[in-house]
Amino acid sequence: IDRIAEVLSREELLTIKEDTIGCEEGGICFRNVDFYYPESRRAVLNDIHFHLEKGETKAIIGSTGSGKSTILKLLLRDYDAYRGEIRLNGNEIQSLSSEEISKAITFVPQSSFLFSGSIRENIQTGKKDASDDEIWDVLDMVQMGDFFRESKDGLDTYIAQNAVNLSGGQKQRLSIARGLIRDSDFYVFDDCFSALDYSTEKKVREAIQEKLVDRGVLVVAQRVATVRHANEILVLDKGKIADRGSHEDLSEYSEIYKEILASQLKSQEGEIR
Repeated sequence: IDRIAEVLSREELLTIKEDTIGCEEGGICFRNVDFYYPESRRAVLNDIHFHLEKGETKAIIGSTGSGKSTILKLLLRDYDAYRGEIRLNGNEIQSLSSEEISKAITFVPQSSFLFSGSIRENIQTGKKDASDDEIWDVLDMVQMGDFFRESKDGLDTYIAQNAVNLSGGQKQRLSIARGLIRDSDFYVFDDCFSALDYSTEKKVREAIQEKLVDRGVLVVAQRVATVRHANEILVLDKGKIADRGSHEDLSEYSEIYKEILASQLKSQEGEIR
């Protein structure tokens, strides 16, 4: 476990910039953010602007290469050079250490990192002193509680190397459970529902919505079903916010969103709900 904790905790190599601007706004705030790779003159992100407060859910949808991952890398300070402002709870993001950012933001990635060990040990990498009751609670939220209750080893059920004894959807759900056991101001879900069938995803989303009702939630995805219940959806295209609004609004006036919706309705035979 210590080895895994060491891998998961990114060494603090960031330069901390003194925050001299001051901002009264809380939440996660992107103001007119542009981003360029050093070797390129073409903007990867252009004029990104949004504000996520506690108690609301925002979503970002877009095709591969639209810039979704770059926004998250800037928020987590994996990338540190940009134009504009990025703030977390009023603080310039560059004034915060990665430890401070990690405390405020729980990030659940698309790729599910699980190690050889028990279910209990894997979930406790999210909260090292998590009780069995807390672990069962989050497993129930991701629709895996009954699965492990039926196992003779329960929370001691062993995950093999590279989690080869679990399906892709099970891995993602355990990764989500590990995130949900943490106590943060904000939760970022990066396309981590992609391996779930629509029925299971709906149940997991509803459980997340109930648990995180007073927290800020940012969902990044390519599936309309994953983002449709957000308070506001940002439609990202070629590094720009092409449209923004609710699912109902975008279904009427956003050509890009309507194209995504139509293609997914056709391929999934109307399962989006």
